[in-house]
Amino acid sequence: MKERSIVRTSLTMATALVISLSTLTYASAESELLSSGTAQTENTAVVCTSHRFGTGIVTKAATTTSEGERTYTCTECGAVTTTATPKLIDITAAQITGVSAKYTYNGKIYKPMLTVTLDGKELTLGRDYILSYGANKNPGTGYVTVTGNGRYGGTLKKTFIIVPAKGVISKLTSTKASTATIKFKKKTGATGYRIAYSTNKSFKAGTVKYVTVKANKLSTTIKKLKAGKTYYFKVQAYKTISGKKYYGKFSAVKKIKIKQSASQLKAAKQKIVCDYAKANVGGAYVWCGSSFRATDCSGLTMQCFEQIGIYLPHNAAAQASYGKAVSYSDMQPGDLIICCGGGHAALYVGDGYFVHATNPGRGIVMDPVSQLQYYGIDTIRRLI
Repeated sequence: MKERSIVRTSLTMATALVISLSTLTYASAESELLSSGTAQTENTAVVCTSHRFGTGIVTKAATTTSEGERTYTCTECGAVTTTATPKLIDITAAQITGVSAKYTYNGKIYKPMLTVTLDGKELTLGRDYILSYGANKNPGTGYVTVTGNGRYGGTLKKTFIIVPAKGVISKLTSTKASTATIKFKKKTGATGYRIAYSTNKSFKAGTVKYVTVKANKLSTTIKKLKAGKTYYFKVQAYKTISGKKYYGKFSAVKKIKIKQSASQLKAAKQKIVCDYAKANVGGAYVWCGSSFRATDCSGLTMQCFEQIGIYLPHNAAAQASYGKAVSYSDMQPGDLIICCGGGHAALYVGDGYFVHATNPGRGIVMDPVSQLQYYGIDTIRRLI
């Protein structure tokens, strides 16, 4: 038993000696390799002879004022490299066309397709820039924003005005003397309405007057108009933006004859009759005539009253039965004078004068009423 134990021990020591020598030899060899730079172990990184970086990622975005950075990582060895990217081209200096300064409300959203040009080059939508729009529907300020894309940066905003829709007159009346009432339709987004009126159908400069009403009023009455005259009206809506009024289109023009009071109507008729009589002065006396400036006495008075729709017979004595009798002291312009025993007719034109067709020698003249004493007044008739 003791011998076996010794032998096992001896073998054990011998084996240990061999292992120790072997370890020393390996350590010495490794030391040599390390000193010569050729040592390799299982944990040493493999040298990459062909990097694969791919497209990389943006680690700093370029702007119009500074360069950007893109970082690449090798998929083989993990090596990292960074490159600079150029500044973006500033789009704010571009020219924009295709956008009107003013649009008219139509219930739809305005999205104008514009053209963007920079340094003489037309840029491409989607590649070089993108567009975004405001609400761009109701009257007010609309806009489109151009934002640089790809190689371009910065934003450029183009604004425009949306004005109310074209005005519409719904009713135009003159029920009271010297006034007119105009009604018009409501327009979306309007701040108020402006009415233009004139006695000239072409609204010639200097003849036009304006009335402005707020948005909550859709009618107004205009006073102090000339009774019996024809007036022309049109209306437009407006939108106030930053203190300035922007007008929509005028409505179609409508006209109306302004109502006259009883006294105004009478005065107007008197003027028409008297003016016609005066216009004949200097004309010829023509027996049985009834033409302008060529007529006899009853033919003249007959023509005068025809101007206002009163039709008399071509006979002085027969005319004496028309209208009502008035006194000489109450005589007014437009009164019919029958004299010479019913054989002569004349017209009082005011200011102490009357017009009549006398005879072939004198023709149609205007004489002072004092001369009526030579003719002998039979009756003075008021037809107006």
